Amino acid sequence: MIVTAPASSANLGPGFDCLAIALDVPFHLAVTAAPPSSGDPDDARYHLAEPTHPTGVAFREAGGDPSQSLWWSSPIPPGRGMGFSGAARVAGAYAAGIADGLDHATARAGAHRVATQLETHPDNSAASAFGGFTVAVGERVISLAVPGDLSVIVWSPSASTSTDASRRALPGRILLDDAAFSVARAAAWVAALATGDLEVLREACEDRLHQDLRLQARPDARAVREHLLGRPEVLAAWLSGSGPSIAALVPEDPASLVASSIAGDGVVRTVSVAAAGVHVT
Repeated sequence: MIVTAPASSANLGPGFDCLAIALDVPFHLAVTAAPPSSGDPDDARYHLAEPTHPTGVAFREAGGDPSQSLWWSSPIPPGRGMGFSGAARVAGAYAAGIADGLDHATARAGAHRVATQLETHPDNSAASAFGGFTVAVGERVISLAVPGDLSVIVWSPSASTSTDASRRALPGRILLDDAAFSVARAAAWVAALATGDLEVLREACEDRLHQDLRLQARPDARAVREHLLGRPEVLAAWLSGSGPSIAALVPEDPASLVASSIAGDGVVRTVSVAAAGVHVT
């Protein structure tokens, strides 16, 4: 059995720990005695999941057989704000549920629950489990479709970010005005995708809870976001997860031109939104 879960970009500016978009960058998990082999040299990309690997921990936490060999493969870069651990945990927990005979919907809901407990925040696991644009309130998830003619540009620097360290740097209290500012813009994200009125997204990705503070520590990421927001084609640009990646929502036609305009060090990816969440491949 091979299970696939998509990467994610979370927070989307003001949607701290609740909003995310699934990205068509896969995490594959093979539940087999040996890694998948088709004679293709690229199969060497499968790695044995050590007991402490996120996918193995989630597999066992969801009731999977601890003696079962797990092999993973993924181009999702760890520590870059693209939901590597969330996708890995969703894949592991979902695989355990399917192996236990659960149907897809039940296994998916269980995978989100287990991954959320391990992640300690539900946004990444919601997107990887359900796909599309997701709003997560604890274990409850609402998934909305994203127009198919949109792409996501993701710029990632060479240096990674520790999510735990990034969260510890955030203040324990915020001003009421700042909370109201961010709540309004998080609601605008949901309304924009629910109604198709995407013109509001540029304002909707502004935030006063976490994004500005995190960008202060990463001037390179802040410069990329400012550059993207200076392009009229860009609908929204935000710090992806805890960073240091920057993501932007762009119409499909000019996406390659916008991506090529990003200067400086880093890897630029242009990907689709993953409409489907975790599933058996």
